[in-house]
Amino acid sequence: MRLTAWGLMALGLCGMAHAGAPLREMADPPQILYLNPADVAPRLIFGPPPGEAMTRQELDFLHRLIAVTPADRIARARADGEDETPAIYSAALGRDLRQMPATWNLLVTIEEEANAVIGAGKDTFARPRPYQADSTMRTCNAVKPGKSKRSYPSGHASVGYSMGWALARLAPQRAEAVLARADDYAMGRWFCGVHYPSDTSASRGVAMVVVERLLADPRLAEQVAAARGELAGVR
Repeated sequence: MRLTAWGLMALGLCGMAHAGAPLREMADPPQILYLNPADVAPRLIFGPPPGEAMTRQELDFLHRLIAVTPADRIARARADGEDETPAIYSAALGRDLRQMPATWNLLVTIEEEANAVIGAGKDTFARPRPYQADSTMRTCNAVKPGKSKRSYPSGHASVGYSMGWALARLAPQRAEAVLARADDYAMGRWFCGVHYPSDTSASRGVAMVVVERLLADPRLAEQVAAARGELAGVR
């Protein structure tokens, strides 16, 4: 039985891209370009992060989860932590997204917009990461001392869920595999001890809202149409 992110939590608690176009990389830092910032203000679209009691429960859950997670799954989570490109969905889609420039570039636009919204939330809530709240928390990689408190919501989960939901909407025939990969990618942040389940949950809902608005934005209509054309042959 495959355990999704939600099942595991329950246990513990701009131009049109065209053929031959260069593949875009995500801007650093991404900026809100299409959404109305007033509509996606952090305290409007996010609830506050959990309080002390719930945070303790989440920390306990992470300790127990990491203790029973196989080394190969931890290694995969570590690798996912280094990759925020659309390529994370190539296997689930059954096609190499590097060979689909219109889809790739649209997904980068979407992840940039979602990540900008998430970044504003991080700055607003300043929640300590699990390893900052609990020095005994095991992490996939060494963490730098004095790192900013930016646990809530999760940027990596936003990247995964925004691109995943967009692909599910544009290629519904592959939605099940793509959304399973989105959950898997987000869960990697738990296995690495760098995010709480509530961090990734917050990113999931907002990423879906962002995607729906962007896919309906007339300014992106040509990009969306080009991506649909590339994805039409996916089975």
